[in-house]
Formats: sequence, C-alpha cells, structure tokens
Amino acid sequence: MLKLEYNHTNYDELLKFYSKSLKSKLKDNVLTIDPSIGSGYMKLISLSNGLQCLISDYSFKQDLLFQRRKSEEDFYTLRFDEVINTESTSANSKSAVFLASTRFDWLFLYTKGTNVKNVNIHFSKEWLENFLGVEEVGEVIKKYLSLKMSAFNYEPMDAEYKRILNELMAAQESKSFENLIVQNRTMLLMERFFTRIYKKMNDQHFDMKVSNDDIARLQKVEHELLKDFSAPPPGITKLAKMAAMSPSKLKNTFKEIYGLPIYQYFQKHRMNKAKAMLLSNKYNVKEVGMEVGYSNLSNFAKAFKKSFDQLPSDIISGR
Repeated sequence: MLKLEYNHTNYDELLKFYSKSLKSKLKDNVLTIDPSIGSGYMKLISLSNGLQCLISDYSFKQDLLFQRRKSEEDFYTLRFDEVINTESTSANSKSAVFLASTRFDWLFLYTKGTNVKNVNIHFSKEWLENFLGVEEVGEVIKKYLSLKMSAFNYEPMDAEYKRILNELMAAQESKSFENLIVQNRTMLLMERFFTRIYKKMNDQHFDMKVSNDDIARLQKVEHELLKDFSAPPPGITKLAKMAAMSPSKLKNTFKEIYGLPIYQYFQKHRMNKAKAMLLSNKYNVKEVGMEVGYSNLSNFAKAFKKSFDQLPSDIISGR
C-alpha cells in the first residue's frame, strides 16, 4: 500500500511532497505519475482570485491511502471526487462532494486499480469569510460551518455538479483560456455548494439563533471530548459545567448540532482514529486498541466490527 501522510496547508508544497513521495516527475505544476506505480497526473492551477485548484486524473497499481493530519492553520478544501474501480466486476462509479478543514484529521483510501478524477479547491479561512461576507446569509452559513465542520458528511454529486466538473477538467484542452475557464467553473462549483448548504439549513430548520458564545462553548466541549481516546470520555456533568448548560440542554443541543448523541459521536471518532492507525501500517492491533482506550482486545474487536463490519485484523491482513 502507498501511504501519503501530510499536514501541508499550501498546495505548492503539497504537490512537491506528492512528487517526492511517489517518485514522480513534477514540471510546471504538473505531476506525472511514474509508470512503475500507476498512470495519470495531478495539476495545480493558482487562480487570480486567490484560490488554488488541484485537478487530478490517475490510477495506481496498489492501494493508495491519503491521510491528512490536523493543523492549527485554518484552511479548507472543497473536494469533488469521482472514482471507478476498474478491477471490480461491476466497475461502479461513485462520486461525492466534501468540504474538509485542516483543523481535523481525515483520510481517503483508494483500492488498487481505482481510477480517480477529482478537483480540490483550496482556500483560507480569511478567503471564505470575504467570499461569504458580501452575502446577506454569509454570517449564518459561517455559523453553521463552525458547528458542523468536524461532522461534515459526503454529499453525492448530481448531474449539474458533474457537468461543471467535466467542463473544468476539459479546460486543459483549451490552453488559450485554461485559467479563465478553470476560475469560472471553480466559482460556479463554490456558488452551488454554498447555495445548497443554505437550502439544507432551511430544510433541517437549523437554529440560527444560537449565540456565538454557545458556539464557542460547544466547540470547547467537542475538543474536550475528542482530545484523548486512551482515557474514558468525560462525564456529562463535567461537560455540562464546561458548556455552562444543564445536562439535558447540552445533550439536546449537541445532538442537534453534531448529528449524534455525545457518546455516539465520541465512539465514531474513536473508531475512525483506530482505523487510521491500522491503515498507517505503524501499529499492531494491540497497540491501536490501547491507544483508543481498550485494554480488552476482544471488546475492541467487537466495537470495531460494529463500526466497519470488519475486524481490526482484517485491515492488517488486507494491506
């Protein structure tokens, strides 16, 4: 398995890191995958409006794991992925949109033979604030993102997303207007994504009256909950005091904002960390179990299987 573990917040540096790690040629911001490990390319375009756009179309001859480690710097990546496993008998295509933040760990695993076409739009927190600041609903969307970011889920790409994405990827065939086309289509994707977020907020009856102080306290609770998986999670009483809320209000507000009850949310992230550690090939099952708070490996195996429908040992044996 090829593993790319990083925490870069600048895509120029990230592409250089990919080039070195994959032993692939990088010239004029285009990385050409070495034929010994796969085929395809990754191309970085820095746009005049301050965005960085990484356009990729590649496949690898072995499993490929991208693992981003969280950073204290505030940047976002709006990802548009379309993947087809050409070695699968069904060769089903899967596509998704995902907003990722450098404040949180995340990973993507592509199996051997998977053809990946994606566009990553990279921007800073300041850029996003300026982008949303000119809109009447900008503050509401920023508030929503600040609460939902760590629990953000994938959204399937619809036909309109795919149409814009295909036009953006095909822009390389028109060298005279490549940057103009990429910038235009990139902004169309951004517009569509944030417009859909606002619609989702209305459909879910998101509580826009939650105060900035409440947001800060909920974020503090979430940080306390997830900071150390090797120890039992803090009790509701402690978390409620931290949030300056009653236990019942904390539980209700937390579930409304983050989508899961407090301890289910803890368990979800706990198991995600365990899976990332196993996939890193740096730890054995016992070490991972201990790191996420299980002294009894049988209990760890049961919890892991409940989350991912496979045992920790299956992850290791499948490397």
